[in-house]
Formats: sequence, structure tokens, C-alpha cells
Amino acid sequence: MQRNLEQILNSILHSSEILEEEMKQESDLKNLTSRQLNCIELIKGMQNPSLTELAEKMKIARASISVMIDRLEKNKYIYKVSPENDRRTVHVHLTEEGEKAASLHSELHKRISLLLTEEMTESEKEILIVLLNKSIKSLTKKRYIN
Repeated sequence: MQRNLEQILNSILHSSEILEEEMKQESDLKNLTSRQLNCIELIKGMQNPSLTELAEKMKIARASISVMIDRLEKNKYIYKVSPENDRRTVHVHLTEEGEKAASLHSELHKRISLLLTEEMTESEKEILIVLLNKSIKSLTKKRYIN
């Protein structure tokens, strides 16, 4: 049975969420939400962002990011640092546990990518990459992603 694009996207998104949750439960990440894992991954990629930068990147309110960061700090995934010249600003750093979580989360995504493409030839994978990059470009224009 051929599926339309909407059905395919729905199936991929749903399956990848289930897969990520299953893989998460088998790892040391089971106590983190997907949103927290995304936050940790962003902190790593942004290299110690301020709370404001992080809230903007995640497209959530500053108050919401503060709550999330407080929980991550309580669970020892991150720590906050205020520069001496500006105590109002707080930068977020990953702890060793946070670095480990970011690496594990990245590994989960690699495994999902491998599963998603395991029945594709190399040329099909290259075509998929081109098409998905075009999709990302469209979403970026609409400001859904950075």
C-alpha cells in the first residue's frame, strides 16, 4: 500500500518517538524528558549559552527555560555561571553527567538514522539527504527551525 507524504511523515515521527523512548529506557537517560534532552544537546552545541539565548533557540519563554534549567541543575546535568561583570546574566554549562547525556542522546539519533535508512542504497541515502535539506530550508524560511 502506497502512503501519501502526510502519512509517511506521521509514521516516521511516531516511530522515531517510540524508538527514542525505548532506547532512552535502556540507557542512563530514562529520567530525562525529550525536551530536557534537546535542551542538553543545545547547550552542548551552543557552548555555554545564556538562559535568554537558550530560550530563544528552543522557542520557549524565559520562565519556562528557567524551570527546566533548575531541574537539570538539581539533577546535576548542568551548572550555572554568572559573569562577574554582569550578575543578571547566567550562562549554562554541562557537567560531566550532562556531557554523557548529550553523547548518549546523539548516539540514539545515530541509531535511529541507521534504522531508518538500513534498506536504502548509498545513492538513495544521498537523494534523501538532498530532499530533507530542501525541506529544512523551507522550514527555516517559515522560522519553525533555526
